[in-house]
Amino acid sequence: MHGANRLFAILLAGLCIAACEREPAGQSSAAPTGPAAPECSLTMGWDPWEPYHYMDPKGNLQGLDVELVRAIGAEAGCSVSFERDNWASLLGRIRSGEIDLISGATRTPDREKFALFSSPYRIEEFALFVRRGDAEVLAADSLAAMLDAGMKIGVTDAYLYGPDVEALQDDPAYAGQFIIAEVGETNAIRLLDLVIDAYLEDVIVGTSIVRRRGLEQEVELHPLATTGGSDVRLMFSRTSVPQEVVARFDQALTRLRESGRYEEIEGQYIR
Repeated sequence: MHGANRLFAILLAGLCIAACEREPAGQSSAAPTGPAAPECSLTMGWDPWEPYHYMDPKGNLQGLDVELVRAIGAEAGCSVSFERDNWASLLGRIRSGEIDLISGATRTPDREKFALFSSPYRIEEFALFVRRGDAEVLAADSLAAMLDAGMKIGVTDAYLYGPDVEALQDDPAYAGQFIIAEVGETNAIRLLDLVIDAYLEDVIVGTSIVRRRGLEQEVELHPLATTGGSDVRLMFSRTSVPQEVVARFDQALTRLRESGRYEEIEGQYIR
């Protein structure tokens, strides 16, 4: 009986030692080894808009906004995949939650009903492009004066050009004079085909289109100032993205700016 008790005590002690040895290891494996924030996976929609997002000759997705979102996402602990579509369709897919974010978006009360927005990350300015030589022919002190003269202006579907231009677009007096294109590059073609007399485009994008298509001798900037610079943001679907993830993107953007990484990426596309 005493021998059995001794054997039981030895077994019990062995179990205690084994349990004590296993417990710290279990605690260590449960402790987080990476960032406290959990991993996430997001889908960003994009439309052809060089130099912000475009396919290079090898079929690789490139662009300032593409690289910024990749870098911000990595810093925030999120992987980002990309899907191509036109801008108007992308807005609808943000509303439904089919995609999670798009870049280069202007915050408006209507969009805030279905979207969350990051802090501003760059400035956007639109300008008027005309056929070379028409800058003087179409001389005017306002876009309204050009419309009054019967000019047709190319715009991109669902783009926001600022309140002054939007007021003109909504004015019945100019119905039919704003010609809508699904993608901005179509406007350059329509300009040369005499379908439109001028078109509105982001200054950097418009200049890039002219240079890439070799249209420097055919297209020029009109001196009329159309819109001042405005903030643009990353736009997230309220349906699929929690506010906490947007906050992480804002924090990651701040860290990228402080480290100089933001300016490094920007310098690759805008000089």
